[in-house]
Amino acid sequence: MEKLELPQEFPPGLAFKMGMSFVAHPLEVSKVLIQLGHEPIAPRRTRTMLGKPALALPSVFQYCNFIRRREGFTGLWRGVTPRLSSIALQSFTAAKFDQLVPPEAELTDEEEARMTDEEKIQRFLRMTLRDMANKAVCVVLSQPLQVIAVRAIGEFVGGEKEKYTGDITGGIYNGLVSTVNENGLVGLWSGLIPRLIGEVSLVAVSASVTFLINTYVLHDKDMQKYTSNFSNFIGNSLTYPFQVVGNCMAVSRSGLAAGYPPFMPLYVSWTDCFSHLKSQNQLKRGSSLLFRYYTGPQVIVGDRIMPVSANMLKSPASTS
Repeated sequence: MEKLELPQEFPPGLAFKMGMSFVAHPLEVSKVLIQLGHEPIAPRRTRTMLGKPALALPSVFQYCNFIRRREGFTGLWRGVTPRLSSIALQSFTAAKFDQLVPPEAELTDEEEARMTDEEKIQRFLRMTLRDMANKAVCVVLSQPLQVIAVRAIGEFVGGEKEKYTGDITGGIYNGLVSTVNENGLVGLWSGLIPRLIGEVSLVAVSASVTFLINTYVLHDKDMQKYTSNFSNFIGNSLTYPFQVVGNCMAVSRSGLAAGYPPFMPLYVSWTDCFSHLKSQNQLKRGSSLLFRYYTGPQVIVGDRIMPVSANMLKSPASTS
């Protein structure tokens, strides 16, 4: 049996990707907290571009500033070690998968022109299924690190200390121990199914849109270079709800305050979480990082808008 060996060199672009991820991690911390539904800053009254009254939530940069004021600059890099470790693990896994299951050979323009539509479709299916399998393996192997990273960020909600952070391994050891203690070994794969569906579907949707446009719409080779960017945008938009649900399930019932009422309902399963967030119009939370609006219960009095609070629902007799 052939012995499996790790690649001797970094996969192309890994160092750059990890560097950019480190620099942008504060934005990721804010985004994850928004996805978990944590909104510590009250919405302010404003108007949309169409002039309608609305309640604006802080942008991701204002959120980062709130974290910095509360925990200092170190709070902006919560969970950075398991996140970078996850990126590295996925890159090495993808590189090893390419060695064991090599991708289709590139075709010249002449070879591609000689192919029939049926041959093009068969080639597309083979390539896409291989890429989906590659992504599935990467997601399954990296999920424990993803869980630790999300829970380390989730500690900010309840102010827990060093359950998923604070050791010499950057929180990885503490995170593994805390997760196993709270949820058993299976807890290391909390939120796996929605994340797996989302990431594999993203590969399928992006590849399908790219293939359809390049095969039947665009025939200019220079223009086809930009198709993948458009396809990824469409794919990310369609699969984003699974990212939100996956991160919520990674924290749900984790022993952190962020995974229990009043911060988060007690979800029975990821489908229960999906249904609840859909009913609350919250499946896209965190997708817009600059212009964010409060979508919960609100009341308009004259030309002013305000969120509905529990005090508004009390009768005068109960408050006397």
